[in-house]
Amino acid sequence: MLLSEDQTQPMHAAPAGGHQPVATGGQLTPLPVSALPPEAVPHLLALRAALARYRISAAPAELSGAFPAAGAVIGAVVTSVDGRPELEQLRRLADTLPEFGELLSAAAGEAERVVCAGTVGVWQALGLRSTAPSWTVAERDAARMVFACACAPAMRMDPVRFQAGLRAVAAPRFAELLCRELAESEEAWARALGERYESVRHRCARRTTWRSLGLSDLLRGDERSRQAVTRRLERWMGDGGLLPTLASELEAAIVHARTPARFA
Repeated sequence: MLLSEDQTQPMHAAPAGGHQPVATGGQLTPLPVSALPPEAVPHLLALRAALARYRISAAPAELSGAFPAAGAVIGAVVTSVDGRPELEQLRRLADTLPEFGELLSAAAGEAERVVCAGTVGVWQALGLRSTAPSWTVAERDAARMVFACACAPAMRMDPVRFQAGLRAVAAPRFAELLCRELAESEEAWARALGERYESVRHRCARRTTWRSLGLSDLLRGDERSRQAVTRRLERWMGDGGLLPTLASELEAAIVHARTPARFA
């Protein structure tokens, strides 16, 4: 898990100023610098400097210097039993410390561009006419919290798991949308399967007296096959959505769904 199960203490208040985030009409007012513990201030300044460089250059690499500074701020401001802040604490800090919130939004924006560029590539490769999907507001917020958890000092995030977590933000919805496209386009199946298409269609598509129907018809009429393809696409997208592996993933999903239990 990214976060601990234990409920922890609220944000640390500076002993001198005694300022706490104040809720006004459901909104939290920004946390003034004077409310931060003295040891957090240098790290906040470093975070500001990194964000300023990113605003000028728009280079994702500039954000890399911001994460250690953000982690140090979290370590000084947020207290917890085992060093693992709760999600609500991190969300509150993002709302009350503008620099932290800006970092999370910038990082999520960069991640969205990478993920959605890959999705656009899939849509184009399959010749789909619909617009490739992008993240929703809720998915973007989920990505912000993935980055927030990665900033926590006690978290030793595995880069592979971290990237998989970002890809998984929208993978279920993207997989469902792609499956819907495949249910409407036999041409998309032919493009996705390539040289495997005729074999898979012959083995798995439903048949009438006169001919075999298409794989798109199979998805429209067979819920088991549709669910199998959606699940496989979700996993494929979570693993990186590499086009060279799409054909084998789709073939495995369809063949498994259409194989009688005694032969599976």
